[in-house]
Amino acid sequence: MAGATFKQATVKELERLVALLANAVSETLSSLIARQLLATPLDCELTSAATILGGIDHPCAVVRGALDKDYAGKIVCVLLEAQDAVAMAGMLMMTPEDVVAERRKTGTLAGEDAEAFGEIGNVLCAGFGNVLREQVANIDIRLLDHGMIEPGLDDKRLLADGPLVCCRLKIKVANHPETIGRILIDQATAEAWNKGPIELSAAPGTAAFAAAGGDATATGQDEEPLEDIPEAAIRGVLNAYVAANDVYRVLRRSCRRIGLELHRHGRAEIPNPAAHKGEILVLDVPTGEVKRLDWCKRLKSYGGGQRVVLLLHGPSRALVMQAFLSQADVILGWPVNEAMLSAKLNGLLGGAVP
Repeated sequence: MAGATFKQATVKELERLVALLANAVSETLSSLIARQLLATPLDCELTSAATILGGIDHPCAVVRGALDKDYAGKIVCVLLEAQDAVAMAGMLMMTPEDVVAERRKTGTLAGEDAEAFGEIGNVLCAGFGNVLREQVANIDIRLLDHGMIEPGLDDKRLLADGPLVCCRLKIKVANHPETIGRILIDQATAEAWNKGPIELSAAPGTAAFAAAGGDATATGQDEEPLEDIPEAAIRGVLNAYVAANDVYRVLRRSCRRIGLELHRHGRAEIPNPAAHKGEILVLDVPTGEVKRLDWCKRLKSYGGGQRVVLLLHGPSRALVMQAFLSQADVILGWPVNEAMLSAKLNGLLGGAVP
């Protein structure tokens, strides 16, 4: 497991619920595709979208279910390896076995297979709904959408930002080899379903805790309230080209502490060098979005005195080297605590942190 594991005694209720959801996966999908499908719960961990994308070896199909009532606005994701998704879609359409086997090798979910997988998502959400309505008070679920992710790449932003609880399942479709499936929910929802707080077996500051996005500032643990941070006099402008809300939250705190006027830009907005002469820019670099390193290179080559900070999600040796070649002034891995970020930003201003 790539994230942080939980203390077993603190997740018993969640694991019981996951076992019921796994049984719903087995029953509903076996009935739908007229083949045996077995989903067996394995374990749960605290992780993040970047860690998941960095840890999968094959493309995965994603079903996103939108929760309702007391959980309105929350999302449940189910990840199945693309090979299984293609096989199930073919079985649903009664495609000949040899054709299913051939399509399964490619792992490409498109055309009629993608449409059929949408029906699989509908049935999966219906099965989850039967369990959740019985086990969790005032809740419902419906299919929101479905799509694909690949190792290091989530073009449609199907996976949520912030700490995620990942419950792994062993999946076996008919006579095909076993694979790993995943149920993803946000940490607050997981604790509500668990009927109590979930404790980590990995302590803050450890590699496993950081891999889960578990930096104390990034997860909101033990952080000083924003309003308690003395508001320093403005000394400059910081333009935030960020993709994750957690990043923006930490930036707000840093800017308040060291005296930077914070401007947030849209996720798809590309920085214009001429508009940022003499300013500081923070470029968030989610896993798979290396094009943002080209933004940095263009900014630095313009010659307008821009100072650029790169925040690398899931940094690897190759990614850090690319960031170095982009001529960034500061390169940091995410998550990063607010004190370190403030110190680095303040260094660009040439003074001591207030």
